[in-house]
Amino acid sequence: MTMDHQFRALSERLRGLFGGRQVVLAGGTRLSRRVQELHHLGADRTLVISTDDSAPLYDPQVATWLTLGISGLIATEQMGLEEALSSPAPELAGALREFDPTGDALVIGSHYMALPEVGGRPVLNCRKREWVALENKTTIDSLWRDLSVPHAPAAVFDAAGESFSSLWEASKLLDSGWGVVWSGDGPAINGGANFVRRVRTRSEARRVFRHLASKCDFIRVMPFLEGIPVSVHGIVFPDGTAVLRPIEMVVPRRTESARFLYAGCASFYDPPAQIRDEMRNLARRVGEQLRTTVGYRGTFTLDGVATADGFRPTEINTRYGGAMTCFEDALPQVPIALVQVALVAGHDIGIGSMEFEDMLVAAADNNRISTIGANVKAVSPTHEVERPIVWTEW
Repeated sequence: MTMDHQFRALSERLRGLFGGRQVVLAGGTRLSRRVQELHHLGADRTLVISTDDSAPLYDPQVATWLTLGISGLIATEQMGLEEALSSPAPELAGALREFDPTGDALVIGSHYMALPEVGGRPVLNCRKREWVALENKTTIDSLWRDLSVPHAPAAVFDAAGESFSSLWEASKLLDSGWGVVWSGDGPAINGGANFVRRVRTRSEARRVFRHLASKCDFIRVMPFLEGIPVSVHGIVFPDGTAVLRPIEMVVPRRTESARFLYAGCASFYDPPAQIRDEMRNLARRVGEQLRTTVGYRGTFTLDGVATADGFRPTEINTRYGGAMTCFEDALPQVPIALVQVALVAGHDIGIGSMEFEDMLVAAADNNRISTIGANVKAVSPTHEVERPIVWTEW
């Protein structure tokens, strides 16, 4: 099938799902783009429920925009969104009734959403609880053992039941020369490295323990892996798992802080061919494992570090990962995020996993993308320091 035929077949199937329907976009990212994609596929109108406190310019004949004014870390934003949607305030309930008085609209939730319905309307891409549970960084090592995958050693501790000294002793044993990484998980969402810290000294460990123990149920201790943080996405179809190209997780190091700065992703870095193959083969095995054990559908991420000894996995995220923007921008003709929704909803999209894989991998290899950005605190200088600058080459 040629590329043009693939695009047409995919658009036709997606029109069959969204065409002529009213759609509620309940949170998420790139919402303006999603509205245009839905409009192009023949959706009637769209109600956008945004966590942001501002709305862009939009065509009221195409979309209605409602802002909730929820901000903060990913965990805070997503919990606030689901609370608002599960028990709608009068303004939100009224907007839903006015937009969709019959209750027949399709609902597309954020990539994190595990809420099954909004005002009686089913969420097409609702994540099953057993899918969400697989994101826990303190239990994922069992998957690596099941698949006989080389991985870094780790120890997991009950944050409430263990003493600081137990974690510190484990940290000294697991430190391979670059410190260790503590990852907390449960009950809050751990996204954007919210509860991940690098520990190198006892005093640093004590500060990290105080922070994580008050917010997390468990803490995983593992060696800091020297290398390049990378992720590879898999997409589970009914006929197999499409596996994409590796994407670098851009994580600048902070010399004087235990916190990691997750600053986005980029497709400019090419791991050595052996590591690329290792990552993609493992992602395919993970996808098939997810399919057979929990009936998974749609996108997942396999994250880890490209080290001198090969790829070492650290976690999976059973959702449409943030780095999928690199593929969206490399192949803008295809509404990839809506393909994700259709797959999770069990809708036949008219294209197989291998065709989809070939299409996205080729586009991403040929069109390199970066989505870099981070919130940082402003620095207010308290005194002046003069340093000479010497130009040696332009």
